[in-house]
Amino acid sequence: MDNAVKPTPREWLKAVFPSGAKIYLKRRAAIILAVAFVLTSTVVASGLSFDQRVSEARRHMRAACQAVQKIAKADAAERSGIKETAAGEASEAERLWAELAKEYAASVPEGYTGDPAWVQRLDDIRLNIARMGKEISTAQWRPAFLSCAHACSLLATMHEANGVTLAIDAMSILRKEVGLARSFMAVGQPQKALALVKDILAARDGVLLAPPLVTSGRDAYREALPQLSLAVDALAEAARDGAEIRSSLDRLAPLVERLYEMAI
Repeated sequence: MDNAVKPTPREWLKAVFPSGAKIYLKRRAAIILAVAFVLTSTVVASGLSFDQRVSEARRHMRAACQAVQKIAKADAAERSGIKETAAGEASEAERLWAELAKEYAASVPEGYTGDPAWVQRLDDIRLNIARMGKEISTAQWRPAFLSCAHACSLLATMHEANGVTLAIDAMSILRKEVGLARSFMAVGQPQKALALVKDILAARDGVLLAPPLVTSGRDAYREALPQLSLAVDALAEAARDGAEIRSSLDRLAPLVERLYEMAI
């Protein structure tokens, strides 16, 4: 038996299915090709995770928002180009979010299952992005900025409601607290700014505890965190010693902006 010549798979098929071996092989090849096509399509379609796709749309929202802010300070000759940039970024953010919302409304991603308001959250964000685009097209700069800010707030709420912690959300909180403290200093209310130092410290700790980035800039982000932490410590030390904290806030602000951009 050991010396017996074993039939090839094709010879075996002919023996078992004398009239249908070719049909069987063709069908089998077709099935393999179909499965390969489906698997390839799935990999392409899901090359980015849900959170990565959210960040992609968020980057375009951020770019549109920055352009809107520039318009207020730009002269008439510059406004046309800046408006075009803002409109293009808002349109791309709307397109990306519409695709994302359509796909994930029925197929809830891991980490967000069980959210009773899931579909509504996706649609509310879509509506705010679309509103921002319309307001940019009609030169309503302040409303456009507020629509962008509200969409970003809804994103943070979506993560918070589902217990999802991302670096961008932690950085958003720190950025808000630092910005508010600087605003109080600018209007001559240093005591209110001092009262926010403890919130800035807590927000800094939230940034340090947030999961690391999964983007290509993760190494630069991680390397910049110690510098950010030291700047917050310097602010806290100045506040504790009764020193003027304006300069500490001014040194901290650009670091916060830099890491915020990385996190997006």
